[in-house]
Amino acid sequence: MQWAQGTIKMHCSKMQNHHHWLTITFILICCHLETNAQSFELLSQANQVYDEHEWERAFDLYTEITADNPFNGEYWHRLGLIQKQQHDYRKSIESLKNAIACGSHLAESYYTIGINYSLLGDSARALIHLRQAIRHGLSNREERLLNDTDLDRLRGLDSFKKLIPPDTSKTTSRIAQWHEDIQFLKNQVELTHYRLPDFYPQKKWDEDFKNLTSQIAELKDYEIIVALMGLMHQIGVGHSYVMPPSSGKHQFHQIPIELYDFRDGIFIKQTLPKYRALVGKKVISINGISIEKILKEASTVAIAENKIMERRSSLLYATLHEVLMTFGLAADSNTSIIGYLDENGEERTLPVKHQLFSPDTFLNRKTMEGWVSMDNTLNPPLFLSRLEKKYWFTYVSDPQIVYCQINEIGNEKEQSLKEFGENLIRFIETNEVKALILDLRFNLGGSGRLNKYFLTNIIKSEKINKHGKLFTVIGNMTFSAAILLSTQLDQYTESIFIGEPSGGRPSHVGDDNEISLPHSGLKAYASKSFWQSPVPYDERNWIAPELFIQPSSKEWKQGIDPCLDNVIEIINKNNQIKP
Repeated sequence: MQWAQGTIKMHCSKMQNHHHWLTITFILICCHLETNAQSFELLSQANQVYDEHEWERAFDLYTEITADNPFNGEYWHRLGLIQKQQHDYRKSIESLKNAIACGSHLAESYYTIGINYSLLGDSARALIHLRQAIRHGLSNREERLLNDTDLDRLRGLDSFKKLIPPDTSKTTSRIAQWHEDIQFLKNQVELTHYRLPDFYPQKKWDEDFKNLTSQIAELKDYEIIVALMGLMHQIGVGHSYVMPPSSGKHQFHQIPIELYDFRDGIFIKQTLPKYRALVGKKVISINGISIEKILKEASTVAIAENKIMERRSSLLYATLHEVLMTFGLAADSNTSIIGYLDENGEERTLPVKHQLFSPDTFLNRKTMEGWVSMDNTLNPPLFLSRLEKKYWFTYVSDPQIVYCQINEIGNEKEQSLKEFGENLIRFIETNEVKALILDLRFNLGGSGRLNKYFLTNIIKSEKINKHGKLFTVIGNMTFSAAILLSTQLDQYTESIFIGEPSGGRPSHVGDDNEISLPHSGLKAYASKSFWQSPVPYDERNWIAPELFIQPSSKEWKQGIDPCLDNVIEIINKNNQIKP
């Protein structure tokens, strides 16, 4: 009995201790919550005074915040910018180096450190950090380096001059001007491109540019430009290229036609009204040379993301007269002879006068203004009906599907992409919907950072995110931010892909830096960022559709969309593809 009483007392004592620790734990949790609440209030105050440029108050707040949380690079970056505004350049450098150590705002942090060192009179360290800023994709770099007065102490240095376009007023000879342009392009690509030697071995890069420079005197201007296009092509990155000149003294000329690759051959999709007879006709030759031979030559200077994009851009470059002349495929004339098949399959030819080059036939989804096109029908099919819109959807009552076309990753003024995605899923959840078709076949990209706002809505929908209920149409124009969205849909949803292989790689180098050549005015682009697929080691050259469907010219002329028709057939027959 005494043993029992002792046991009861011992249990009571343990219970009291247990309650005591529960009380302490509860108090600690409350204190922790109170501390977090105060921190959020502190952050709110700091953000407000920072936005209002109240630097002294912002300094005090961010000093306290970084002491409490030294792991957030955003806070260090802001503190460093504040200290720069207060002319405390050394402390600013320390804070910005902390931001870099956290991996935050690398380009801007390196740039501001470079400015600080410049203001402190340390030119060597200033230049080191400015180069790092450029390598990490500094935005508007040329304008800032040319006009930022905080860098005035560096302007007389040869090493700084290499970062900016050369002074064109002192170079008058043609050979010297091209020499400066070519060297500037080489230096800028080396400085700004993501891991350039991984794509173009340094030794070969140096030799190829040296060889081109040695031939300047013998080459015509347009031949030099095409050669530069070929050098950038060899990088093999879709966002790294020399744009055929569409303005200025070196503007190229174009056969005013758009070539399109259908299942049954290469056809003329659009042209000027006076060449209306060519619309919808199969092309067999240009200037008596087979179209495939011309495309093969054009592919050596085309955009080289993968063979899908290379093929598509070759169709444009095959219409550029200067490209054709460079490869000996055209005479120095203002007219090209188009060989085509008429309605009866008979070979015909038609001379077509050149016009000044515009990239719009490659970049625009819809028919060029003032041109006639295979797209122009009285009752266009869904996929051609609203190409002017970034995104839209409609309900097809039979067989109860939603067709959604996203032509650009961006925000419309009246409705953001996030709001559009919310409205799309809201409609699906409140109506009888058997399937959703996402059409990305004409989407060349936009801002990949907006993808998540649309994607999360699809992922969350249990009604539609099921195998056999979600379909994504892709094609040779699916590129850049659109390939990112396609890759995310491939990884995180149950979507079935149909159409043609994508024009972009799931893992790719993007976010191009513009490089303006000082004498010629040429525009070149060097990619600065690596976009990794959600899947590690995703080395696919494109996203391959599970159902490969390439339209024929006949289907296009008749307004038939074989991709949509195949989905409807699957839904009607309940013929689901096994995952």
